[in-house]
Amino acid sequence: MWAPINYPNQIRPLPLSAPGIPQSEGREILYGVPSCAPLVQHELLKAVREQMPSVYSRAAREIGLTVSHTEELVARRIEIISSARAIRLARIIALEPNSHAVFGEAGHNLFGEMNRDFPGLIKGAIRTLPPPLRVRLAMAWTRKVAHGFAGSLNQIVTDHNRHQIALSLRNGVFSDRLDTLGGAHEYYRNAFKVMFRELARVDCEVKEIRRPRVHLNQVNFEIVWEA
Repeated sequence: MWAPINYPNQIRPLPLSAPGIPQSEGREILYGVPSCAPLVQHELLKAVREQMPSVYSRAAREIGLTVSHTEELVARRIEIISSARAIRLARIIALEPNSHAVFGEAGHNLFGEMNRDFPGLIKGAIRTLPPPLRVRLAMAWTRKVAHGFAGSLNQIVTDHNRHQIALSLRNGVFSDRLDTLGGAHEYYRNAFKVMFRELARVDCEVKEIRRPRVHLNQVNFEIVWEA
């Protein structure tokens, strides 16, 4: 039903008024792009409002995004929406010199918010487990909620080696174009750092793995923690 927006024969997004598109009052639907949690555009927009006031005004004018609007979607506990507006906002952010800082702040805050939905009793029990098991449980939870922060097409691949994980996230939102790929790395690097520190309870370092050739639709990290 969905197609990554950089595929040669991509599905072009259709307006809600197009013939044959089912209408749903009060919902944001766009066909042809992945879905994600409303928190993605909300946390991006909050960081933009703080660090890029002019971009925030542009987003309100051109995309129709304001913090009050995105906050309302989050408060209504809507689980997923189209990622089209978040992607468009990301492309505007990418034009700014401090874009990586905005993406990083959004990734940090977003995963912190999502961790609040983790069952409290299980979170308390995890702290008593040895680090390798804590990490595996945290990764299992991350895969379960990844559609929210990385989009509905995402795939997480990991290779565990004692106190180190090689992690590759493929087809995540913002990683499909060169102009937003750098921001995507900061966004996901901070999201995974929060996950490991707050959920797995390990003090870790998350490093971007740089390849000889740039590949779209994937971000790769090496995550290392102490014994």
